[in-house]
Amino acid sequence: MALNRRSRRFSNTVHSLLSEGRSRAADFDLVRLGAHGALLAGAAWMISSIPTSTVPNGPSPEIFGFVTLTEASYLVALAGTVGGVIGLHARQRTSYGRLGTAGFFGAFTGTSLLLVGLTISFVSGSLSGHALLDPMLGVGLWVSLLGYLLMGIATLRLRVLPQWCGALLIVSLPIAIALGDFGGGAVLGLLWLAVGYALLSQHDVS
Repeated sequence: MALNRRSRRFSNTVHSLLSEGRSRAADFDLVRLGAHGALLAGAAWMISSIPTSTVPNGPSPEIFGFVTLTEASYLVALAGTVGGVIGLHARQRTSYGRLGTAGFFGAFTGTSLLLVGLTISFVSGSLSGHALLDPMLGVGLWVSLLGYLLMGIATLRLRVLPQWCGALLIVSLPIAIALGDFGGGAVLGLLWLAVGYALLSQHDVS
């Protein structure tokens, strides 16, 4: 009987360790994918800022016949941003508690709403033709602001990633909104390039 109990205890321990190992491996995969998404977002945000920074009122060149370079860059940037948010969450989710979890859901939901809303408006060619788009984009922006604020605070508290990473999550979006077409995209580009670097520089990820 004692031998059977020891055998079951050993089996349960091995199973628990294997399950934990698979879970951590999945998290590391998400972190790595999220880091590449963040780098993609950073590059796309930087590209989106080029036409609007050099010629704020000028036309952006079309690349697919129905969407401009700036519009395509926005969509790629937002999609990469969603990936970056997931990577940040996967890296910190075991420790940053309710505050970080709330921040993740806010940032993820808000950015996803912006991505869906802008996709509809760019494909249709008109933002005014859809009565729900303005509220969707407005809600997405405010939820994103709150989400990145909470994620930034949680990142500062947790100290898993560099402190500057949390600070950038807090201040970058408000600064980008204030700058608008005169450098806002470049600010977001620098943010997500930095986040991608911070995620990839973790020893247990790279």
